[in-house]
Amino acid sequence: MNDNLQPIEESNRIHQIDVIRGIAILGILLVNMAHFSYPDLYLLLTGSDNFFTQGFSKADELTVILLDTFVQMKFITMFSFLFGFGMIIMMERAEEKGQKFGPIYLRRLLALLLFGTIHAFFIWDGDILTEYALLGFVLFLFRKRRPKTLLIWAIVLYSLFTLPMALATAIPVQESPEMMDYQAEIAEESERNARQALQNYGEGTFFEIAEQRIRDRIYYMSMNGMASLNPILYFYVNIPYFTMFLLGAYFAKRKILHRPSDFKSTLRKLWIICLVVGLPSNIAYGLYENEALLLLGAPFLMLFYIISAVFLFKYSWGKKILLPFAAVGRTAFTNYIMQSVIATMIFYNYGFGLYGKVNPFLGLFVSLGIFIIQLIISNLWLRHFRYGPLEWVWRIATYKKIPQFRI
Repeated sequence: MNDNLQPIEESNRIHQIDVIRGIAILGILLVNMAHFSYPDLYLLLTGSDNFFTQGFSKADELTVILLDTFVQMKFITMFSFLFGFGMIIMMERAEEKGQKFGPIYLRRLLALLLFGTIHAFFIWDGDILTEYALLGFVLFLFRKRRPKTLLIWAIVLYSLFTLPMALATAIPVQESPEMMDYQAEIAEESERNARQALQNYGEGTFFEIAEQRIRDRIYYMSMNGMASLNPILYFYVNIPYFTMFLLGAYFAKRKILHRPSDFKSTLRKLWIICLVVGLPSNIAYGLYENEALLLLGAPFLMLFYIISAVFLFKYSWGKKILLPFAAVGRTAFTNYIMQSVIATMIFYNYGFGLYGKVNPFLGLFVSLGIFIIQLIISNLWLRHFRYGPLEWVWRIATYKKIPQFRI
């Protein structure tokens, strides 16, 4: 979500990256719809077969499987890839202009952290911007590393995160009675939390909804180590995002997506490998819900999507199909926040109060409807303005200048 948020002149834009980011915005919305419309986090901790999912139709169940297979974790990793990619682009262009990159980038991260905090506590608790901002400070330490170093770090860190889970699922362990009792307690607590969320978001007052949102956000922060100020746990939990930062930075430094024609053979081989590894792994995850399969396959399928978009962009018919997504990508920050504003108005009781009443199959069409509106508005907006409204504010905070807004 980062390239369109960099100081890039229109003539220097990498339009494929804008397209990929626009596609990622759609994928993020498809996944987030579950959290917008019902308490999916608590239900996940309750167990896949719970009081809420028992009411799913066959169409709902199929929708969940398809989203798990082709969307889940593919587009958040794509966003993360683009964040790392964007940092390198931003750094190189700052250096070309003789600007000091460090202060510019750090102001950018602080502004992002502020936006993310406001988003998480005042709009929707499922925010990812705060994670990107905090991890961005760590990414800054890698800005001068060679491409090979970035790739090695990405592979090693991701392996350290994935292998323990793969081993845990491969080697059956007899659970002790104490562990089974603990899991039962977690399931019971999660069911209570889910029912409370359904009550407050679906029927509560504005202040009850605000209180529930803050409670949910703090609960999530306690799980990832942020609330306890545990940096080691926080970084470990977010390794999948951070390693994609590094992978994106690697691609940017190698100029692979700048000049895809120069890397045609490499991209073709990588495209085949990503399909062969990513598709079976994700299909197996969709069917069997083994998290290790998702962790293994998601980055491969994500790269398969990116390379496919780059290949399609070479053809006039492919470019015609994909270019409208570029406007969404160029206004990704605004569109991401607006998805939360629109969805909470649809589902929370201070809006239409449909929380808990829209299951995955119908939620799929709600997602597509929201995105189509954003697609149309984004393309119309950029006919008259250089940036999205939030991109413009973010740029002011980053460069301490007020750039020209209108075209």
